[in-house]
Amino acid sequence: MSFAKSLDLIRLNEATTVASNEDALTADLHDAPPLQLFAAAMNWGMIGLQMRSAGIFMMSSLRARAAFVAPGVGGMNSTKVVVKVAFLVSVALLGCSFSYTVWAQDSSAIGANAKPSENSDARILRIENDLRPTLQVQGRPLERDTLVELMKIHHTPSISIAVVDHGHILWARAYGLADLAAKTPATARTIYQAGSVSKPVAASAAMQFVEEGGLGLDVPVNTELKSWRIPDGSAAQGHLVTLREVLTHTAGLSMQGSPGYAAGVPVPTLIEVLEGKPPATSPPVIVEETPGKAWKYSGGGFLIAQLLMMDTDGQTFPDLVQRRIFSRVGMTASTYEQPLPQSRRAEAAVGYSSDGQQVKGQFHTYPEMAAGGLWTTPSDLARWAIALERAYNGERSPLMSRAMARQMLTPGLGGWGLGMSVIPVGDEIMFGHAGDTVGFKATLIGWPRGERAVVAMGNSDDASAVIDPFTQAVVREYGWKGWGPQILVAFKLNENQRRELLGRWKHEGDVVTIRAEGSRLLALDYDLKFELIPLSANTLAGGGLNLTVVRGADNKVIALDAGSWGRFERVSNDK
Repeated sequence: MSFAKSLDLIRLNEATTVASNEDALTADLHDAPPLQLFAAAMNWGMIGLQMRSAGIFMMSSLRARAAFVAPGVGGMNSTKVVVKVAFLVSVALLGCSFSYTVWAQDSSAIGANAKPSENSDARILRIENDLRPTLQVQGRPLERDTLVELMKIHHTPSISIAVVDHGHILWARAYGLADLAAKTPATARTIYQAGSVSKPVAASAAMQFVEEGGLGLDVPVNTELKSWRIPDGSAAQGHLVTLREVLTHTAGLSMQGSPGYAAGVPVPTLIEVLEGKPPATSPPVIVEETPGKAWKYSGGGFLIAQLLMMDTDGQTFPDLVQRRIFSRVGMTASTYEQPLPQSRRAEAAVGYSSDGQQVKGQFHTYPEMAAGGLWTTPSDLARWAIALERAYNGERSPLMSRAMARQMLTPGLGGWGLGMSVIPVGDEIMFGHAGDTVGFKATLIGWPRGERAVVAMGNSDDASAVIDPFTQAVVREYGWKGWGPQILVAFKLNENQRRELLGRWKHEGDVVTIRAEGSRLLALDYDLKFELIPLSANTLAGGGLNLTVVRGADNKVIALDAGSWGRFERVSNDK
């Protein structure tokens, strides 16, 4: 069923407040203001964490938003990172739906929810009603939308969010429908594909191995791998890849992201993916650049980390993470199992394309588990963030020691720590990652000082266009720093300069079309559309990237250089 058709079948549901214990679902339910009233009040009316406006998070394949940025399957989210991420973040809600607030009776537990203050509902209402573009152009009127409006515009059936302050989940809500055909409301327990947000969680598991002495951060991984080895190659120039380089995306490895495997398609083993052998559809993971010299996003590196942990532990990846992370932190809804077991399908949101069509088979399967195979909820990811922040601050944490947490959150090349982007914000830091798989988007951002975090997930290809404005509205309401809109001063191109940019451009097998729409330039790939803002005659910003015009010997534009994300080569001048 398409998103548009579903609107006629959906009614606004009454918001419900749920008080729950940290480990139990038993709770008292009581009435809260109907969402209809919220919608009636919302009459107003982006790039993404992926690198999103401030360059904090980047994307990894046209569609996998890389780190904060982070791509889909981890970086693997979907192999289209570069163009697509930033502005389009969309968490759209169906315009209907359940809204849940959760707080725990045991506030001492990891991730326990703090009882909302008297004005919490008013603050949430302000957030829901004041979503602003994450990319703003100086001189243009400031647009405002409600959450419901953005969900409709971006064909996002549901959005789920959790907000953390002072080490407790302040509130968590889900909006819209997890499954349009079945008319299943999304709840705070609905699980979504996390895409590249899988990476920091997987990295924290690797750090436990390091802390126990089972793995070394600076030991060549080929000396510790048992069932496969990174192939020798001239690009390595004799340098052996280490776990630290893998987790910080400085190993020079290939494979930014992966689109996963649709229902009914054979799913390869992890080693088949690493070797690029059928039924794997991606090329082999190899060293393409000298390790340790530069930042180069690689979801493929996290496949190596996944295998390294499995070889060392002797268990499957889902089992070892369940034991080491989920059970310790209280992530009771989370799993790395791929494909998702039939017994858990009722808990899962269904994925949708940017035009509202259901993903074939409801969602794709990702054998690249550490890079992008996590199924989880915003509340579970919030618990993980709290455990990491507590460790970083020297408090007791079941996740890791202070020393390990400090290593994870120390930025290196490219502004990356171990498994995630780490950004200085004044005299503190902010960490995070964005995720992208076919039909799903996710964002996680945390601030160790104050033990704060915001996590949001949605079930559409265009959900980032909702998630980013939504999470920025949270940050604005609570007065936090570091995650806000990018404000640009647009350069006015002449007609010839504009015409030179129009046409089709190829990036890693993905074709992006740039066309004029009124006075603006729009970039489109197969499922997303966003504006390109000229910053000068030869530079543009958009999709989470800064692009530089490249001219050939005849002075004609032949490519758009996206820096570490590669180049968009001209395919045609079709308008």
